[in-house]
Amino acid sequence: MMKRKTRKKRSKKNRVINIISRLVGVISIVIAIIFCIYIYKLDMLPNKYLKILYISLLCIYVLLSLFAFPKHIKKKFKIFAIIIFILFSLVFGYGIKYADKTISFIDKINDELKQQEEYQIKCLSSKKITKEKLDGKKIGIFKNNNYDKIVEKLKVKGNFDIVDYNDPIKLFEDLSEEKIDLIIASDNVYQLLSTELSYMQLSLSVVDSVFVPIDKKDDIIKIVDVTNTPFNIFIAGGDSYGDINKVMNTDVNMVVSMDVKNHKILLTSIPRDYYVLLAGMGDNAYDKLTHAGYYGVEESVKTVEKLLDTDINYYAKVNFSTIEKVVDAIDGIEVDSDYAFRFYEPENGMDFTFTKGKNQLNGKRALAFARERQVFMDGDVQRVKNQQKVISAIIEKITSSKTLIGNYTDLLDAISSSFVTNLDPKSINRIVQMQLSDMRGWTLESQNLDGYDSSSTSCYSIPYINLYVMKQDENSVKNASEMIKNFLNRQ
Repeated sequence: MMKRKTRKKRSKKNRVINIISRLVGVISIVIAIIFCIYIYKLDMLPNKYLKILYISLLCIYVLLSLFAFPKHIKKKFKIFAIIIFILFSLVFGYGIKYADKTISFIDKINDELKQQEEYQIKCLSSKKITKEKLDGKKIGIFKNNNYDKIVEKLKVKGNFDIVDYNDPIKLFEDLSEEKIDLIIASDNVYQLLSTELSYMQLSLSVVDSVFVPIDKKDDIIKIVDVTNTPFNIFIAGGDSYGDINKVMNTDVNMVVSMDVKNHKILLTSIPRDYYVLLAGMGDNAYDKLTHAGYYGVEESVKTVEKLLDTDINYYAKVNFSTIEKVVDAIDGIEVDSDYAFRFYEPENGMDFTFTKGKNQLNGKRALAFARERQVFMDGDVQRVKNQQKVISAIIEKITSSKTLIGNYTDLLDAISSSFVTNLDPKSINRIVQMQLSDMRGWTLESQNLDGYDSSSTSCYSIPYINLYVMKQDENSVKNASEMIKNFLNRQ
């Protein structure tokens, strides 16, 4: 009687284990199939690894199924199969999560850039005007290409008496003398109060803002097979934090020439104050290159194409937030500084010193290192060299297998909110595939355009004020153009 009960208990226990092993096995197989679909959809793993992965999984799951599904298999083998199924399910579950995150990330950074410019309404700080009391106020507008759009936006804010200005000095003088109550202008105009017009000592307060969308220019993309053909991508580095869609001055203007097949990169940096012809603004629209960013990244691309006589295939837009987040996500970088210097910006809580030689940098220090120019005799020329050092250090660290794997999700989170590119997802996937295929390092070369200090009262974006500009060194431009062309023609 006791033996019969014992056999029944054992039989019942075996049935339970059989049911659990089959249920866990089916669930694990389903998760594995979903994982394989996501990996295929991700389209980043080289084919040789993809085949190995699929064949290995098939063999492992066939073997586990032979342990888990037949009734006559011993209990210890079934328990072993259950444990392995559960472990694989957890691993593949995380794999699905990361693959889905990667797919979403690529879609996000490849979204159409919805560029807009912010125009702030300001008053004298002593006046304390609020946005609820704008009716009947006299507002001065610094006129530009978006004048009609600004006026339309202002109509929603209140019933203003609008006064037009072409001269920013006159605009600020009339505000100071209280001939007008408010002014509305873009950030590049307000920046004059801390530079060329600092002698006015005006203290202004923001009352309200309007955002004007930038008209989409003609499609500037020039598609190539990035795995076989060297190509150019323009890096536009905006001079502010936050929303990547906001148009802004470009502190970083860099052409990255890439030869993915041979793992080679050429960095060509252009000083922000380089005096150039804005390609889409007319025959006499000479201005600082940094101001091209206020007309959209497409304008910057076209202007650099004209300057260097070369095609720009793609662009990538970044800002201060991008640099800080990426450097922190990869646990910092090391750069070799040509000089010892200090970066001091108390309004943003930044006070950093750098030594000549090796410096270990976190995100904020890397940004400060890339931005400083005032302390150098060569000014912006040295700054673009430092920018190249930061970019090179980031590229070298990201392309190392240890960093790429260990900091993968942190890197995606860092870039997703402050980076946008028109490089298509398929091309991005091909580049990643080739990198994962052999994990080779990249050979980096760099050059920067040179010029000489000058000034101009005829800058297209801000006329009438004597602004610092860097006039072009024609030989420097010619040599840089030829170096890019030679790089692109390498096979």
